[in-house]
Amino acid sequence: ESGLQGVVSHDSYLINLAAPDGELWTKSIDSFIVELQRAEQLGIPYVVLHPGAYTTSSVEAGLKRVAAALDEVHRQTRGIDAKCLLETTSGQGSCLGCRFEHLAEILGGVRDPERLGVCVDTCHIFSAGYPLGTEEEYATTMGALGKIVGLKLVKAFHLNDSKARFGSGVDRHDHIGRGQMGLEPFRLLLNDSRFRRVPM
Repeated sequence: ESGLQGVVSHDSYLINLAAPDGELWTKSIDSFIVELQRAEQLGIPYVVLHPGAYTTSSVEAGLKRVAAALDEVHRQTRGIDAKCLLETTSGQGSCLGCRFEHLAEILGGVRDPERLGVCVDTCHIFSAGYPLGTEEEYATTMGALGKIVGLKLVKAFHLNDSKARFGSGVDRHDHIGRGQMGLEPFRLLLNDSRFRRVPM
């Protein structure tokens, strides 16, 4: 009724598809299936998901766990159009998704990669150590994202400044222009024609 376009939802933060604990992993799969079903009912095309935290296992084991979980989610949601968007993270604690390679490994490890995309959070990639502050830095970071993940897979952006310093690995959002990033990264992003039709 409002005429708003490009609605995107976010799953519950309690979901952890990288969990080594079997019970939590199974509950996370079941919960994410409900998230996709809800989005489908509401006509929302994308559900954003943090890849998860490997806690007591390892990065490699965690990434494999996420891919296996998504395979099970996809198996149980055949015929649903709503897709999962893997979100970039700051890398706080044992959280996966702070390297573009993490997302690429998950995308390459699932049976139905066409049912996945990526959501880029500006605060998260800044605090994860991807610079955006100058035209050269922005070009380098987006070049890496394109080479490792593929820019066509970027289906949404979360626009946030960062309270935490560059490369700190700390996930603390701030209002745009009031944090450590300043306005320049957002000027560059909003003027990037490659993302003109991507919700932000």
